[in-house]
Amino acid sequence: MPFLDILEGLSSWWWVAGAFALGALEMVTGTAVLIWVALATLIMAIINAVFPTLSGELQIVLFAALSIAITLAGRWGMQQFGDGGAVHNTLNQRSNHLVGRTAKVLDYDAGSNSGTVEIEGMRWRATWVTGQSSTAGDTVRVNAADGMNLSVEATVHSSI
Repeated sequence: MPFLDILEGLSSWWWVAGAFALGALEMVTGTAVLIWVALATLIMAIINAVFPTLSGELQIVLFAALSIAITLAGRWGMQQFGDGGAVHNTLNQRSNHLVGRTAKVLDYDAGSNSGTVEIEGMRWRATWVTGQSSTAGDTVRVNAADGMNLSVEATVHSSI
């Protein structure tokens, strides 16, 4: 085929250029599909450099087989070892980032076992773990977050 005859005389650098073009398209689209084809293109550049007399037909067949194999292996690897596209439970939920942090008690109401705490200059409503209490100035640790309400437990009774 006349079209495939063009491939026989091309330098490996054309395969490298194709890999970079596919990598750039991957960055624009963010699909995590073109990156595997770009990797196959880079491997084809290496194969073409080692075996410069490959026919155009063989280059196309190798490229197609490599693209399919690397794409399937890459997708499998992402599912096995990546997060699989899982939704992150702290995404756009600032209060969840506060779990484990310490806060300063601004006020505490023993009747409702709740009050207000401050973390990095921000005030948050807080509910204390059953059986615990605090006074203004005490340090508490955030156990959980539910919307704008934090669940806290008393730690060291000292001022921040």
